[in-house]
Amino acid sequence: MGSMTYSPPDSVIVDRIQRAFPSDELRERARATNLVQRERKFDIVALFYTLSFGFAAGSDRSLQAFLERYVEMADCDELSYASFHDWFEPGFVALLREILDDAIENLDTGREDLNGRLERFRDVLIADATIVSLYQDAADIYTATGDHQAELKLHLTESLSTGLPTRFRTTDGTTHERSQLPTGEWVADALILLDLGFYDFWLFDRIDKNDGWFVSRVKDDANFEIVEELRTWRGNSIPLEGESLQAVLDDLQRQEIDVRITLSFERKRGSGASATRTFRLVGLRNEKTDEYHLYLTNLARESYSAPDIAQLYRARWEVELLFKELKSRFGLDEIKTTDGYIIEALIIMAAISLMMSRVIVDELRSLEARQREGEAAADADSSASRLPRRRCSLAVERHGHLIQLYLMVELGYELPDLDELLLWASRNPNPHRDRLREQVERGEFGFDRY
Repeated sequence: MGSMTYSPPDSVIVDRIQRAFPSDELRERARATNLVQRERKFDIVALFYTLSFGFAAGSDRSLQAFLERYVEMADCDELSYASFHDWFEPGFVALLREILDDAIENLDTGREDLNGRLERFRDVLIADATIVSLYQDAADIYTATGDHQAELKLHLTESLSTGLPTRFRTTDGTTHERSQLPTGEWVADALILLDLGFYDFWLFDRIDKNDGWFVSRVKDDANFEIVEELRTWRGNSIPLEGESLQAVLDDLQRQEIDVRITLSFERKRGSGASATRTFRLVGLRNEKTDEYHLYLTNLARESYSAPDIAQLYRARWEVELLFKELKSRFGLDEIKTTDGYIIEALIIMAAISLMMSRVIVDELRSLEARQREGEAAADADSSASRLPRRRCSLAVERHGHLIQLYLMVELGYELPDLDELLLWASRNPNPHRDRLREQVERGEFGFDRY
């Protein structure tokens, strides 16, 4: 009886991954690095998918774990840890950055239409930053705001319609958020949600001048001149026109504040020449604290009431969920190295893994929708709710190693020799170090050591 070669079933998921990150394109990009010429064992396709799925499904995201995953796929068990470590150099980091930037710009990961109060916007973009704690020995590269620490700050702008970053940059922990958010035509017809890390009057002016919209929290000590009330109140309400905000804020009892204010800022950075703009200030009283939550915006009252503005701002919570996903599911809080290039590479790969996961999730939702085409239209409309994005991401995480195996076979890689692979992975990387039992047997430990 002749031997049979096993081939896994066709998978639309594997096909979608290959279309999103084509192997030929990965190899073409890699040819620009010295690694391709210098390292015979370097295989960019194997390494790329090893890292991306290692983040998506790996409970252990150490360099040793990635090495073992790479050997599984590339079948090169003579590769040493030292050689693998040396691959993480400036050229490779630049290659990963190029892949990520291209994915952010061009990758189709499924877009959810904005409805209701968000329908008028091209997109809702949420800017924020988060701190990633590192080993203290990395402080020379990633300076922290406090002493005896090392911190990397991840600056990110998320699209509400895709749930993915539109910008992704890293700095040390002392870099201010505002310095990493450029202005320009990218804001046109979009709503930008900003926390106090981006509280900058010049930025608000630039967003408005580029036909964008913004909602920003207001600092507690902000003291604007009120030039117009946009809502009138019955009875003996305090008149606000011509008053400064702080002069009247503590005396107000109304549920809402809705006024137009003036603010001043430098017309051009460093020029010393000032400019003045009027924007809308809204506030809602918190019944528990009896204090106002204040927001600045250029959205018109005719379209968005004060409660609408506060509700729009709540969408900022989505970026917190994205940071949580990057840290808990993709291991940003588990960077176990002090090497700057490795840190940067792993952070970038976490972002690529997130996008890889979203590509798979989008294909799963499309697959489920196709399977339900024969069902009633009312049921078909609920297909998205039956496959929520984050639950799909969890399924990808749990089965990531299997996805990589399918992909590996589809790309023409041979399955590794299981016996030899396990032998290689089990060998002591430091054979010159005596085992504890052997030292005890030879009586080399004295009691004075304890």
